[in-house]
Amino acid sequence: MTKKNIPHLETLIEQQKDKAEGLTFPCKYPVKAMGENTEKFLQEMLFIAQKHCPNTQECHVRTSVSKTGKYQSVTLTVEVDSREHLEGLYGEIKEHKDVKWTL
Repeated sequence: MTKKNIPHLETLIEQQKDKAEGLTFPCKYPVKAMGENTEKFLQEMLFIAQKHCPNTQECHVRTSVSKTGKYQSVTLTVEVDSREHLEGLYGEIKEHKDVKWTL
C-alpha cells in the first residue's frame, strides 16, 4: 500500500503529532513534583504552572506531605494545548533546583 492509496494520510499524520499516548488535546493534566515541604516550594511550582498555563489557580493545586514531614508532593492540574505545551511545562519544573522528582 502506498501513500496514494490512503486518503488524507498527511492529515492523519498531522493530527497524531498533537497527541501524546492516551491524550487528546486540549486537556486537563495532573503534573506532579516533589520537593522540600516549604511554602516557597509550593509557590514556585504554582508560579511555573501559571507561566505556562495562565488559568491555573490555587484551587488547582493539591499537596501531600511525606511521613517524615520533610518533603511534599505538589499536584498541579493544568490545561495544556499540545504535547509541546506539556513538555515545556515539565521541562521547566524538572530544571528547578529544588525539585527532587516529577511524575
